[in-house]
Amino acid sequence: MLRTRLFLNLLPFVVILMAVGLYAIVLFSRLANGVDTSVAVNYRSLVAVQEMSLALAGMEREAWVVAGWQIADRTTFAEHKKRFDENLALQLKSASLSGEKELNQELEAQYNGFRQTMGQLRTITNAAARHDLYDNSVVPHVLKMNAVLGRIRDLNQRAVLATSENIQKITRDVTRLMIIGMGIALVISAYACYQLSRAILGPIQSLTHATRALGEGSWDRRVPELSRDELGELARAFNKMAAQLQEYRQSTTEKIVSLHRTMETTLATFPDPIFVLDRDGKIELRNPSADTLIASLQLESRLPVRLRAIAEATLTTGKDFLPHSFDEVVSYRLGVAVKFFLPRVLAMRDKKGDRLGVAVVLYDVTRFRLLDAAKSNLVATVSHELKTPLTGVRMALHILLDKNLGELLPRQEELLQTAREDSERLLRILNNLLDLASLDEGRAELRRENVAPVELLQTVSQEMGDTLAARGLRLNCIAAPNLPPVSVDRQRITHVFTNLVSNAIKHSPDGGEIILSAESANGQGVLFNISDQGPGVPTKYQSRIFDRFFRVPGQTKTGAGLGLSIAREITVAHGGRIGVKSQPGKGSTFYVVLKTDETTHA
Repeated sequence: MLRTRLFLNLLPFVVILMAVGLYAIVLFSRLANGVDTSVAVNYRSLVAVQEMSLALAGMEREAWVVAGWQIADRTTFAEHKKRFDENLALQLKSASLSGEKELNQELEAQYNGFRQTMGQLRTITNAAARHDLYDNSVVPHVLKMNAVLGRIRDLNQRAVLATSENIQKITRDVTRLMIIGMGIALVISAYACYQLSRAILGPIQSLTHATRALGEGSWDRRVPELSRDELGELARAFNKMAAQLQEYRQSTTEKIVSLHRTMETTLATFPDPIFVLDRDGKIELRNPSADTLIASLQLESRLPVRLRAIAEATLTTGKDFLPHSFDEVVSYRLGVAVKFFLPRVLAMRDKKGDRLGVAVVLYDVTRFRLLDAAKSNLVATVSHELKTPLTGVRMALHILLDKNLGELLPRQEELLQTAREDSERLLRILNNLLDLASLDEGRAELRRENVAPVELLQTVSQEMGDTLAARGLRLNCIAAPNLPPVSVDRQRITHVFTNLVSNAIKHSPDGGEIILSAESANGQGVLFNISDQGPGVPTKYQSRIFDRFFRVPGQTKTGAGLGLSIAREITVAHGGRIGVKSQPGKGSTFYVVLKTDETTHA
């Protein structure tokens, strides 16, 4: 195992270091103990010799005084003697050097002789005899004792010097030994590192080269399996992984080729042009219909300007472009025919949500466009053709009801009143259909002017006053202060509000209240709200409330279902928004957002 190999290669180095370290610890411990013992004993001997020399000098001075037949201070002599005896006892105990014991014995013998002579000297009464005894006995003992003390001092001083030299020698030996040990350890370490580099770095380098080659596409590259340790297992695992990757690559390549062919075939079957763009806006893929469109428009692998702007907006924001009306239809001449396409741009994302590009699908709505135009023309034509005779019928009914041609029976008058109301309602429906046709075809020109929101509220209030009074309803107009004027066609936008208020009157209970308010729309223009106290609009029908001819099921109020559709078309023509917020049983609030002059030019 690799761990065992590393341990065996580093074991000699560790053993040598431990051996050298243990030897140095033991040697320095012994050296410290020896130096402490030797130096301490020699120092005590030197101190004792020094003290004895001073004490001996004091006793000799007392002996000279006694020899001169003078009165000596016995207390001083006794102190010097006591001092000498104490240090002599220490010296006799601390004798550790060769020859020091003999010198101590000689010193002790001379000291005993000195004490005996001092005892005799104190007993002699003859002055001449005392002088002779002092000169012939005391002085020689003192001289010999000083000589012995000098030799003892020299012997201990040489021992101290020898100890210092011994320490230096031992230090040099230990240093030499450690240098040799470190040298051997370094040699073993270098050899171990060399072997480890061959055993570890070699396979790792082979693995690195094989990995780099695998990344460059050399799937057949393998790593030699040179051992049975962890490196060998790593090489075998790498080779197994490379084989699996190679097999997976082959199978994946086949799947990719098959998928690509399937995708190309699928795209080719679509009659609508389809473009797939990358994140930089370049066309990566397109079907034959898209090729035909590009070739007919001579765009050289580029999208038309309008489609390119939509695709770039989707790439930037990540929001899909999914129009629900024909307002965003684009038209291109392909050969001799003009084709209408409804573009839909979808952002493509990976599993992490990162954008990969966009798909542009152009739905061919030429047929639907023609059908819609034919329908609008038919409705407009029929409405226009019906309007003329209906106007004549209406005038005849009015003349009859004015009784210019004679009196009418009550039953005849009732029937004529019903016929006139039906003709008025039918005329309103025809006018609404003509308005819708004009708005659909874009023929309804807007005569914009800046109108204060308060003026619009006042105009609506005045026009709907009689209708409100007939039902006993109250119209509460609320306008926020300092609202900017809106850029609208006064007549048409008034029609929107009167239509919404009429709708609120129709569904409000008698004696109720309708609120017409205006406030800022957070920089997007002015928000108008029309709130009633009616039964409300069920949630599932709110998305269809502005569809043509749609009426909420179960509703008892009369109407053709065109008023809200016209209101929406007029609002959209102004560039505004219209919608409804309602909860069943809690009334409804229709809102209209109109642009101001600043937002219109923004």
